[in-house]
Amino acid sequence: LSTIQANIVQKEQETTDNGNQKDTKDDTTTTTTTIQPSMAALSKALQTLSLTTTTSTNNKAGINMLYLYLCNLSNHPTVPRYRKIYTNNATYSKNVELLDGGKELLKSVGFEEFASFLEWNDGEDDDEEGGENRLALVKDAVAALELLKDGKK
Repeated sequence: LSTIQANIVQKEQETTDNGNQKDTKDDTTTTTTTIQPSMAALSKALQTLSLTTTTSTNNKAGINMLYLYLCNLSNHPTVPRYRKIYTNNATYSKNVELLDGGKELLKSVGFEEFASFLEWNDGEDDDEEGGENRLALVKDAVAALELLKDGKK
């Protein structure tokens, strides 16, 4: 996991050095905490998750759910059902919402919070490379979550 986090930090530095990072804000979101999709935000969320003990059944289930959400999204980024997560869903509420760093991880790869759901914004409206960058973030998160769910830190 530390290797993946190091790669993420390196990509963040390259993005910042190249000036490709663009600040975006959607006024329709209802969240009070704004997390811009970025390598730094992803790295921070992964660090929080890796500090979370994985011995608890709920924590393991939460990490597995995050992995499943993002794995499906990375394999099918244009399918609407994988781009939206209903936060009033019992499984989400029980496993992911209570997981320290869970929602932050989703926001760090491009999910935006609305009243009763999170929806992935591919960033294609922001700039030409936005979609590729956010999909790359999703794939990096999947790789890191796979290690976490297997109990590796």
